[in-house]
Amino acid sequence: MTTKVPLPKVGLFACFSGGSNTGSLAGMAALEAARRLGSDVVGVCSLPAVLNEVPRQSATVKKIETIAVIDGCHQACARQLLDRVGIRPAVYLNIETNLGIQKLGPFTSLSFTDEQVNAVADALVTAIRQSSRSQHDQNEVP
Repeated sequence: MTTKVPLPKVGLFACFSGGSNTGSLAGMAALEAARRLGSDVVGVCSLPAVLNEVPRQSATVKKIETIAVIDGCHQACARQLLDRVGIRPAVYLNIETNLGIQKLGPFTSLSFTDEQVNAVADALVTAIRQSSRSQHDQNEVP
C-alpha cells in the first residue's frame, strides 16, 4: 500500500547534469536545500519525467504553488527546458551567473567542495524563503 505524501509548497527542479562541476553542484545543493527546509516546504521534482510528460508527475507539478529552478551554468538548461513545456519558475538561481562559481567543463563532475554545496544551498534557501515571504505579503489583506 502506498502512502500519500503531502504536496510541498515549492517544487524544485535542478540541472543536476553530472557532466560538470556546476551541474553536480546544482543537484547536491538542491538536495541540501530540500533537507534544510523540509519536505512539507520543498519537494525535488523530476525534470526528465516532466519533460517526457509522465502523467502523474506532470499533474502533480501543476498543483504546486511555487516552482523553483537551479541551473549550474550560463546555458540555463533546466530553465529553458521547463519553459518549453510552459513551466516558468517564481524562484531562479544560476550558480555560474548569480553566484560566480566557474563551470570547469566536461568531466569535472566531482570538482566541487562541501563548502560550495553549503554556500549554494544557503543562497537557494534564502531565495525560496524570500519568495515565500513575498507571496505571503501579497496575499495579506490591507
